[in-house]
Amino acid sequence: MGPMTADTDVQQQISVTRKAVEAEGRRKYLQRTGLSVIGVLIALLVWWGLAEQQGFALPSPIDAGRDIAENLFQSTYLEQKGLSDGGGYTVHLLATVWRVMAGVALGGLLGVSLGLLSLPVKAIQEVVNPLAAFFGAAPIFVAAPFFLIWFGITPWAQVGMVGFYTALLMYIFSRRAGENLAAGYVESALTLGGTPRSVFRYIYLPGTVPEIAGGFRISLAGAWGLAAISELLGAQEGAGFLIKFYATAFRVDGMISMVLLLGLVAILVDRIVVFGLTYLIRWTESGRSLDL
Repeated sequence: MGPMTADTDVQQQISVTRKAVEAEGRRKYLQRTGLSVIGVLIALLVWWGLAEQQGFALPSPIDAGRDIAENLFQSTYLEQKGLSDGGGYTVHLLATVWRVMAGVALGGLLGVSLGLLSLPVKAIQEVVNPLAAFFGAAPIFVAAPFFLIWFGITPWAQVGMVGFYTALLMYIFSRRAGENLAAGYVESALTLGGTPRSVFRYIYLPGTVPEIAGGFRISLAGAWGLAAISELLGAQEGAGFLIKFYATAFRVDGMISMVLLLGLVAILVDRIVVFGLTYLIRWTESGRSLDL
């Protein structure tokens, strides 16, 4: 009777603890959501106040919302200008999304591969490190014209530009993740008879994933700006291309609409990436708090 009572008490205590943890998680989620809503409302109020003062130079949130509603899926104005076949802003947003996803995927794969391989293969480190230091210090506007000359006014110019800087960032993040890995893990594996290949497979790969995941989010966030800048300099479609067109037509409402839509798309994609990364590294503390 005594052991059964003890087991029941332990189960009840576990249940109470679980409920307390869940309640605390809900409280923190509601607190974050409430603060986010407050931040958005403050931004809208500030925007509205500035719009009242600036007049034509800064449309109000209502004007921007009206422009989005009228042109998101179908735009008569863009059709008249020959910039849309009936898809409105959606076609240009999808073009930018494709360039960002392709560039980040290709650049991320290259950067992570070189970064991790440079840990056991010192020759890669000696070759790539000077190049990473040089191009990392060069402003993005310096490299953009070269991609336009090499690839022309094609989507691959934007993909190449995004991929190049993503590879550069992911190389740095990957190397740093490997260097920050506790040396005791590697030493223990070698002591127990691990080969360099097995150490790389079972120590470096899983041990660096959490830090690489954070670096990937940073690279993805910067990729949206890179794609928009490259489209501003030379493209036939895309969010940056439309922003440039609206600037020449003095359509500030259209410019703001595209900036807002691009930001919303970036947030949505980031949420999807966070969901996937959280599941991938759910066994770590960083995985449980990645979306904070």
